[in-house]
Amino acid sequence: MGVKDFQDFLETECASACLSVDLLKISRAFVPKRVPIARLNQIAKGGGRFCVIVDAESCLDRLYGGYFSDWVCGGQWNRMMAFLSNLVHACQNANMDLVVFFNGALESQKIKEWTTQQLSQRDKVRYVLRHISTKGTPPPKVWWTQPVYLKEAVKMSLRQLGVSVACSLDDHHLEVIRFCREHNLQGIIAQESVYTIFDPPRYFSSNNLKLTYKGSLETKEYIMDEIAKCMNLNPNRFCIFAALLGNHILTDDDLIPFRDSIPSTDQGKQRKNREKLDAEMIKGICDYVRNLATVDNLEHVGADVFKLAKTSKLELIEKFKQSVHYFVSGTAEGFYQGYNQSRGPAFAGLHNYSGPHGRQMGHGDARLHGNAMGDAQKKRNSNVPQVPNEILRVAVDRHEKGLMHPSIYQVLTQGELKLPVILEDDTTRELMSYIDVYRPLRQTIYSVLLNLNKQKIVHEIQNKDKQTASQPDFSAQVKEWVVRPGLNHPTFEMVTVRPVEWKAPSVQRMWLGHQDGDKDRRIRAFLTIMMSDSNLMMNTNYVPQHQLVMCSVLRYLLQFGRVLQRQELDAFLAMSVSPLLRDIQTMQDLKLPNILPRGSQLAALFMAGIETATIANDVCGAPIPWTMICPWNYMDGKLFHFKLLKANNNTSLLDMCDGQMEQVLRVERMRQAILENLHVEFAKPLLPGFYCPYPDQAYPGGPLPYGYPGAPRGRGVVGPMGGGPSGRPVGRGRGILGRSPVEAQGGQLEIAGVVVGQWGPNMSARRGRGGASPMPPQVMSIGQRGRGLYNGRGGFLPRQALIRGRPAPPMYRPNFYGRGRASPAKRPVRIVSRPGRGRTVKSAPPKGRGVTVAVSSTMKSKSLDQDYEDAEEEVNGGYSGASEDDEESGVATVSVNA
Repeated sequence: MGVKDFQDFLETECASACLSVDLLKISRAFVPKRVPIARLNQIAKGGGRFCVIVDAESCLDRLYGGYFSDWVCGGQWNRMMAFLSNLVHACQNANMDLVVFFNGALESQKIKEWTTQQLSQRDKVRYVLRHISTKGTPPPKVWWTQPVYLKEAVKMSLRQLGVSVACSLDDHHLEVIRFCREHNLQGIIAQESVYTIFDPPRYFSSNNLKLTYKGSLETKEYIMDEIAKCMNLNPNRFCIFAALLGNHILTDDDLIPFRDSIPSTDQGKQRKNREKLDAEMIKGICDYVRNLATVDNLEHVGADVFKLAKTSKLELIEKFKQSVHYFVSGTAEGFYQGYNQSRGPAFAGLHNYSGPHGRQMGHGDARLHGNAMGDAQKKRNSNVPQVPNEILRVAVDRHEKGLMHPSIYQVLTQGELKLPVILEDDTTRELMSYIDVYRPLRQTIYSVLLNLNKQKIVHEIQNKDKQTASQPDFSAQVKEWVVRPGLNHPTFEMVTVRPVEWKAPSVQRMWLGHQDGDKDRRIRAFLTIMMSDSNLMMNTNYVPQHQLVMCSVLRYLLQFGRVLQRQELDAFLAMSVSPLLRDIQTMQDLKLPNILPRGSQLAALFMAGIETATIANDVCGAPIPWTMICPWNYMDGKLFHFKLLKANNNTSLLDMCDGQMEQVLRVERMRQAILENLHVEFAKPLLPGFYCPYPDQAYPGGPLPYGYPGAPRGRGVVGPMGGGPSGRPVGRGRGILGRSPVEAQGGQLEIAGVVVGQWGPNMSARRGRGGASPMPPQVMSIGQRGRGLYNGRGGFLPRQALIRGRPAPPMYRPNFYGRGRASPAKRPVRIVSRPGRGRTVKSAPPKGRGVTVAVSSTMKSKSLDQDYEDAEEEVNGGYSGASEDDEESGVATVSVNA
C-alpha cells in the first residue's frame, strides 16, 4: 500500500522533522497538564506519569531484545525476559509507563496486504535456510524473522512484569489511536506512517528504539508540525493526501490512472513499479492536493481524481470517500465526534481494570463493552454455529485484555484465522509443514470450541422418542488462510470440523464451571485434545507441571508420524532439564560450532506446537496456569541446538546431561511418560553414518564430523559414526564452554583441478585419560623422498599420513601418487574446505619451496541472487565457532610445502 511508503519519505525528505530524543529524559521532566473540568467526564485521567502506547506489531524485534542472531535456533526466551525486565524497570524508575497493544484482529479487509507480507516473509525464510545450509552460521540481521510464538511470549512476559497489555478486535491502527486518545496518553511508539495522518499527541519511532548501557532509552521523534511545514501542506488536507497514496480501501490498482496523470520531472522516464511510490511520486501527489481549490466536497474531488478512469468511476469515487473517512476517524476531531455520538445506554457498561502499579486506566481497555459485543455479534459467520452470548462476552473481555489467544475470538465470530509463514523449507519438505502437522489438533479444538458435541447430544435427547429419517449435519467449516508454495495470491482452505468421538465437556462448563470436578474435566479435555491422556502424563513425578505442555507436544509429534529422530527427542528433553536454561550469561557466551537447518526447522515446528497447545489450553478454560506455559520454563533455541549437536554425535545421555545423573533420571521419566502405550516409529536420517557435505550442499541430518564443545577433556577423538577412530563413542566432556576440538574442520587438496589429498579434523590420535588434544595446522609434504612412506607406486605418502609410524585411516590419508619431486610445484594449488564456515581461497605468492594459502572467514556463493549477496555483507560477528584468532583477523593460514 502506498501509504506505507510515506514512512521512508519522512526519513529521507523530512529529516528536519525527525529528532533524536531520550524517552527516559522526557519522562523524568514530564509535568501533566491540567484537564478542564468540562472534559473530565470524557477523557480518562492520565495520572502524573508519562505514559505512552507501544504498537507491538511494529517493534516485535525490539521487544525480543534486538537483532541478535539466536532467533534462528528457535528463540532464546530467558534472554528476552531479561531484556524486557531491564526495559520495564528502566521506564518505571524514570516515571514512565507503557501500554503494549497487540494486533488480535483478523482484518479480513486487509487480507491482500497480509498475503504480500507473507510472500516477502517466505523469501526471507528461503534465504535464511540457504545461508545456514551453505555456511552453518547465523544469517545477517536484514533477514530477521520473528521466532514462532513470539507474540504470546511477549504478552506473558509483560503480564508477569505488571505491564498493561491490550489487543485489537477489528482494525488495529484505529484502535491503537483511539486507545491513546481515550486514556489521554502522551504518545505512541510505532513505525507506521498511518499514525502521522492520525496526528497523535507525540509520535516516536520504534525502529530506532534502543536501551543503552548508560541508562537512556534513545529513539527518534516525528514532529507533526515540522512535517506539515516540510511538505507545505495544510494539516486539514492530510487525509485526502493519504487516501490518494493508497490503502486497503482504495488500492494501488485503483490509483494507477491517477498516478499516471501525475507530471514527472523526466517525462521520458518510464516508471518501473507503479505500486512502489518513490519520493518524486509522493511529492507530485502532495502538489496535486495542495493545488485543489477546495476539499469540502469529496464527491467533486473524487470526480477530478478519476476523470481518466475508463470504467467504474462511481465505484472508485465511493472508495475514495470511504478511504478519506477512514483517516478522518483516526484524527482527534473525528475521534471526539464519534466518541460523543457513542455515549448512550452502553456508556454505563464501561469496565475498569488496573494498569501499571494498580493505577486505574479510566475507561478500562479503551472500549465500550456494549459496542464491542455488538460488533462481535455482527461479524458472526453463518458457517459457524452460534455460541451463547455469555460465552461470546467472556471471549471479548479476555481477548481485549490479552488473556486469551486471539485465534479463539476470530473463530468464534468469523470462523476464520490466519496461519503465517514460519521457518520451514517448502522445497525439499524433509519435514512436513506445521499447517498440515497440527491440522488434526486444530480440528479438534474447533469442535470443542464450537460445542458441536453438545449440539449433537441435545438433538439426540430432544428426538429420543422420535423416528427421524435423516440425521442432521452437525459439522462446521473454518476458513484457514495460508500461503502455499507456488501461489502468489490470497489462499484459504476450508477445514471441515465434526463432533469429536469422546465425551467433550461443554464450553460453558469449562469456562464458567465452579464445581469440584470441573478442574479435572478441564485438564482431561486438554490432554485428550493433545492425544496425551495417559496415566504417567498426569503424574507430576514423571512430568512436572511446567513441562506438561512440552511433553504433550512431543507425544503428539511421535503419534503423528515419522517426524522426530530418536536422538532429537533426547535433545529436547535434555535441554528442558539443563540448569543452563536459566543461566542467561552462560548461554550468551556459548558458541555453537555449527547451525543445522534441520535443527532450526525442528525448533520452529516444536514452537508451532506450543502455540497450538496454548490455544487448546485457553479453549479448555486454562487448566494449566499461564505461568506454566511460558516458554522460558522449558525451551531455549541455542541450548537445544547445543544438545542436538551432541545427540547427533552418538553421545550418551549421561554426557548430554553434562554427567549429572539427576538430569538423566528426569529425562528418562519424561521419556517414559511420552512413550507410554505408544508404538513409535522414529524418523531416520537421510544418509546415516559419517557424512561430511561440501559448503554448497545441504546438511542431511546425519552425525556431525566434529565433537561437541568440551570434548578436549573427553576420552577420544571423533571418528566414523561420531565415535573414536575405532568407532567407539566419544567420552564425556567436563567443560560446557570448551571450544570444539575441530576449529579447522579438515579439507582436501586439489592440484590442477584433481582431488589428490584430503584430511580430517585437526585432532591428535592419542587416547587415554587426557583425551584428545588439538593438533597444530597440518603440513602436507608433496613428492619429497625420504620424508614419508613409500606407497609402492613410485611415490611417497606424506608424513601426516602416518600415525605412530603406520598408515593412517583413509579419512586422514591423502589420496595421490607421487609424480616426481618438482612436478606438484608447477601446478595450481587450492584448498577446498570441509563443511562449516565457508572459505574463499586467495593464493599468495610462493615463498621458496612452500606455498601459503590464505583462507578468508567469509565466502559468497555465486549461485545466489543479488539480494542474497548484498545481505551477506552485513556484519555478523561474535557467534560462529571460529577460534579467537580467526574472529579477530578473519584469516586462517595453511602451509603447503612443495
